[in-house]
Amino acid sequence: MNVDFRDQGVSAILLFGSRARGDNSRGSDTDLLLISPPGTPQHKSIGHLSMFFYPWQKLTADARDGDLFVCHIVREAKPVFDPLGQLDQLRSQFRLRTNYAREIAQAHDLGWFLDRHAGALNDNVVVRRMAWCIRTILIARLAERGTPAFAPLELLIAAPASAADLLADRHQRRLDATMRQRFRQYMIHEDVSPVLPSEATIDDYRSLFLRTGNKVGLQTIERGMRSHEGDQDHYH
Repeated sequence: MNVDFRDQGVSAILLFGSRARGDNSRGSDTDLLLISPPGTPQHKSIGHLSMFFYPWQKLTADARDGDLFVCHIVREAKPVFDPLGQLDQLRSQFRLRTNYAREIAQAHDLGWFLDRHAGALNDNVVVRRMAWCIRTILIARLAERGTPAFAPLELLIAAPASAADLLADRHQRRLDATMRQRFRQYMIHEDVSPVLPSEATIDDYRSLFLRTGNKVGLQTIERGMRSHEGDQDHYH
């Protein structure tokens, strides 16, 4: 792919994730954050290339709010193209919060939705979102202690036994009964009751996700119901 992103107003390209940390394996994605002109954040995926387009104003606002995605960037990213030094600016503006209850609650809500309605969704989406729920809860709790971590091995150390195998199998595409049972055990281990009753429908969960601003939950319904195979994980 030969694209000059400067023609699209991109002011910086930052590498993050496993390839920035150096713990990538064969088949790992190449994750890029591209700082783009004002607008709505977007994600584009081409094979194992995963590109996140974020406007600078959104990134700086999220940095001051202690956003976990921006935390990932300021902790691990490496500049590929950054003539204005925007990565250093972002690091100087980032403020870690002491409370990530909102993110944890949204992950719990999505987790119970997956437990109850996995059969109506695409397997690949469900497996990835199960891992997202566990990762988000672990990262948020570590962040509350002032020690956020994103590397799989560090999260495995922090994870309970019921979650460790699910994190290790996060690249699996097919959902089976064992995975569903392990995930249910993890949700029970969290000791947080579902917000909605057991008979709650997908539409009930859609309303809950809209009410609580759970963007990942809404994306899960949209992409899972249409069997969207190109789904990607987000902190938003």
